[in-house]
Amino acid sequence: MKPRLFLLALPLALGISTEEARASNYPPSYPTCGIVDSVDAGPFEILRNNVDLYDAHATLTIAYRGYLRDMYPDDEINIYVKLNGNDAFLPASAGTNDDAYVMLDSGPRACVWCSSGGGNPYPQCEGLTFPQYSSGRWVCGDMTPTEAHVFYWAFNSSGAQNAWDIELAAESHGDWDSNWGWNHYGRLEPRLACY
Repeated sequence: MKPRLFLLALPLALGISTEEARASNYPPSYPTCGIVDSVDAGPFEILRNNVDLYDAHATLTIAYRGYLRDMYPDDEINIYVKLNGNDAFLPASAGTNDDAYVMLDSGPRACVWCSSGGGNPYPQCEGLTFPQYSSGRWVCGDMTPTEAHVFYWAFNSSGAQNAWDIELAAESHGDWDSNWGWNHYGRLEPRLACY
């Protein structure tokens, strides 16, 4: 392949960029990467879905398959998560993969298009003002305070991922699965590219 053809093909091979996604009017929550990194930590599986590497947007799913599930229903299990020093104690939900899980999202979600012409069916659009000649804009939900706390050290000041050092434990009705009090540990290295 000639060098010029390779350079022209490179952007296509790397996928759509964030600016292209915005230029095409995709919602801010649109996945421009979507590669999932995972690691096992005792009875836990840690999954990081890299939604958008250029916008500090990833989801963190913690799936628990430990012995507390034999004693209690999944929705009565709580999962302790500590990401790079910031922690939370979260109620689990019943998963579809024979697990109890929690999911945290560092970016926008539930985006709706608010048209400047009116007739919007979404309450989030009420009372918005639009610049002259605007066709509308996306309005999205944001992180919860708990998610903002947990993800505080997940990305650096420019939005790039840091390594994620994660400690985990599960609890239900005073019974713990915590690696004898030391917590289960997993590490995800920074993802710097979508390939």
